[in-house]
Amino acid sequence: MSHMAAVGDLEIRVDVAEVRRWLGYRCGRPPRPRVAHRLDELWPEALALLHPRGAFRVVEGAGAAASGMPRPTPLVGVGVCTVGSALETESRRRGDASALLDALLLDAVGSAAAEAAADALNQRLCVAARAHDCFAGTRVSPGYGRWDLGGQAALVDLLPAARLGIRLTSALMLVPHKSVSFAVRFESRPPREDLRRHRCRRCGLADCPYRDVPGGEAAS
Repeated sequence: MSHMAAVGDLEIRVDVAEVRRWLGYRCGRPPRPRVAHRLDELWPEALALLHPRGAFRVVEGAGAAASGMPRPTPLVGVGVCTVGSALETESRRRGDASALLDALLLDAVGSAAAEAAADALNQRLCVAARAHDCFAGTRVSPGYGRWDLGGQAALVDLLPAARLGIRLTSALMLVPHKSVSFAVRFESRPPREDLRRHRCRRCGLADCPYRDVPGGEAAS
């Protein structure tokens, strides 16, 4: 079984706190006033430079295993997404012009936006999993944990990455760099109680009987 890939634009919400985390301000620690002020000034322009798009499909576990994915289930959802190259290009341009703070801030917005895009695409895979009477597990990506980066090419080959403007370098890195490839296991059982709240915050299936987020809201 291998479904045709679904390709389209993604609606995302970029969280300022997540941008600050990418800047190194963790645990709610506020940024320096100069950094916070400049981020506020750049925010509308940065968001306007984002063009989030993604593609996903459902494949058999053997197809995912060929990419080196650890412990694939009989069905696996695979996806790739990007926020485009415009913000990345502008960040590089400002860095070249010695506007280093601007370049750093735009890069952090791009990183947070790429994760938000992956979460939005993962929501669609949650819905796809339920259509198969399964539950979507935590998303995993090549280069993290036990999944060797060498599997990146095989994973991307399962998807119409070129239609999204995504390509691979010889070092198996995605371009534009603010792009994410991942897979989710389609599991037969719902998430464990201690993981449910975390996973529900990344799921858009509002009527799921196992949802544990008040009001059915998904934080992306």
